[in-house]
Amino acid sequence: MTRSGYLTELRSLLRLAAPIIVSQVGQVGMNTTDTIMVGPLGAVPLAAAGLGSAIHQFFVTISVGVIVGMAPLISQGFGAGDRLQVRRTLVQGMWLAALLSVPVILVSLVGHEAALMLGQAPEVAEPTGEYLRALAGSVPAVFLFMAYRQYLEGMGIARPAMVFTFLGLGLNIVANWMLIYGVGDVIPAMGLVGSGYATTIVRWVMFIGLAVYVTMRGDLHPFRGVRRRMDPALLGRIITIGAPVGMQFGLEVGLFAFGAVMMGWVGPLVLAAHQVTINIASTTFMVALGVSLAGSIHVGQHIGAGRTDAMRRTVLATYTLALGFMGFCALLFIVMGESLIGLYTKDTAIIALGAQLLLIAAAFQLFDGAQVAGVSVLRGAADTRIPMIICGIGYWGVGVPIALMLGFRTALGPIGVWIGLSAGLGAVGVMLALRVRRLLWKGQVKRVVRESAVPGG
Repeated sequence: MTRSGYLTELRSLLRLAAPIIVSQVGQVGMNTTDTIMVGPLGAVPLAAAGLGSAIHQFFVTISVGVIVGMAPLISQGFGAGDRLQVRRTLVQGMWLAALLSVPVILVSLVGHEAALMLGQAPEVAEPTGEYLRALAGSVPAVFLFMAYRQYLEGMGIARPAMVFTFLGLGLNIVANWMLIYGVGDVIPAMGLVGSGYATTIVRWVMFIGLAVYVTMRGDLHPFRGVRRRMDPALLGRIITIGAPVGMQFGLEVGLFAFGAVMMGWVGPLVLAAHQVTINIASTTFMVALGVSLAGSIHVGQHIGAGRTDAMRRTVLATYTLALGFMGFCALLFIVMGESLIGLYTKDTAIIALGAQLLLIAAAFQLFDGAQVAGVSVLRGAADTRIPMIICGIGYWGVGVPIALMLGFRTALGPIGVWIGLSAGLGAVGVMLALRVRRLLWKGQVKRVVRESAVPGG
């Protein structure tokens, strides 16, 4: 591997990663907007927003992971020059999005009962249920937007999703302001529930906008030469690749959702501090995730085109960028902890606890960067089953037991819970790095795409 080749790949990865990062930060920006604008309502609505978001995102993220099974088929098909395969994959991804919407909507409609089952206080469980019901209608839009995004980004076209995400972010601010606090006698103040309805409106606008853009671009039209009916064989291949990704996403998000549940056992104030802190950590993580998603796309394209050396340069560049940025963020968390928490709330108790949690978050920034880089480059090679097992072992075999022990059997309390989360991320990061070394650095990777067998799709 030459130095010039590595630097070329680094620059190419950054060009693709930049709009993906902006899209990811924009997505988290919507959650950040919701948290900041709900914050003045008080600790209980803020806690309910955090818990409701955790429950909603858990099930949404699992389903999105299954849809991400499209990614290696699209990127490898594009690398191999098989555009028909790429379009067929999107059509089946749309069918998959529709199918996955049904169970997630049903779960969203029983949020109150779910919160009570998780041991939350009734005064938190009731607004949580109302908030989740308001989000239920947004589920199909989220999944369809993700299918279209996989289609475009798998071909290295990342700007459209970025543009519509940021248009959505601006609309989200306006819609939140109007629906949470009301507009005179025209729109009544709806409080926390208004934030949920604002999110639903924004998600549908984002999907419709992206779908119209793709349809108007003749070279990108998803139905050109492709049948629109369900193809069980191709749909099955997407699910085979994506189901372990969904489980891996669920294991990771479930770890942090369970962290929110554990904080709720202590009280609304602690849960509110956790919600603010995790939102900050999630924002920085989106940059590492964006870089890693770009790495996954390049790995798939290089494998599809048979460029093994270029694939390995992508792996190295992905780790370099993800770890470098997260290390920088760790320093910010240490130096500016209270200032960052103060952007969300003026409650001195929440600021004090949140700043302590941010110190632990600083410690796991590098762990988080390593695990997302590893799992993403492996996904580009369609290696999803073993990473899923690794995540299960690390998150739930290491992270959760340590969080429970330190959080509830020592004086550390909520700090102990976050130490457990950090330990789980660290274990996963190390094991995935070993898997990357064995499969992508030392082994021989095979393509997963096949020639389009049926003319016209």
